[in-house]
Amino acid sequence: MPDDNKEVYSTVEFDSWAHRGGLIPSERILFEKHLASDADTVEAGTSGGRILLELQKRGCSRLWGFDYVPEFIEQARKRDVSGKISFAVMDATRLDYPDAKFQQIIYLQQIISLIESEEGRGRAVREAFRILRPGGTAFFSFLCAESRGASSAYRWFMGWIRLLRALRFSRMSIQYQPWLKLGGRINWAALLDRSPHVYWYQMAEAEAMLAAAGFKVVAVGTDEQVTAGTMQAAARLLRGLPLRGHLYFVCAK
Repeated sequence: MPDDNKEVYSTVEFDSWAHRGGLIPSERILFEKHLASDADTVEAGTSGGRILLELQKRGCSRLWGFDYVPEFIEQARKRDVSGKISFAVMDATRLDYPDAKFQQIIYLQQIISLIESEEGRGRAVREAFRILRPGGTAFFSFLCAESRGASSAYRWFMGWIRLLRALRFSRMSIQYQPWLKLGGRINWAALLDRSPHVYWYQMAEAEAMLAAAGFKVVAVGTDEQVTAGTMQAAARLLRGLPLRGHLYFVCAK
């Protein structure tokens, strides 16, 4: 088993993420509505450059991307045949970019949820705010606890994890969940609650973290709302609505 999420992406998940292409429906819809093609844009956790390469095809030319896995950046540079995207190895919690460098920042692919510590997740969001220009646009996605909890199968699994932690006298929040699949296969070690874990955000919690960093929410919703064109102005307005997939925020500075 990998020791942490960085090792997950450096090993068992590397091939999958290094070679992916295209945009998923929610990304395509968000970008068509909120992304400007002529703005300085950076993507956090770019992996093999999937999103940036697609934006380049769609006419975006001022693009940057970073990832903390060096092999991902090496692969992304190989895939960028134009050589015009600026890729770099960086950790989202400690960025080398100057203040207010970008007009648009893309923090999709749930990268904040992959940071193991609460302190690290908060620091990454504050760094994101720092590098965004006033008036700029930010895209975030998170693993959504309410969406996962809507599934009876996942509720059973979370109940099992709660029992294991109670027996071990562990105080780890149930929002930390082990990977259910690794390398395209069932991760049976998840039934033993083995690390590494990812963090599933409650909607109001994710919104509060963004607000604490200084972001203003423009629109929020899960994949259900994004694809249906019914994103809301605040997380509280999602209560009682059908929730599916990841949680997305479009924010302004």
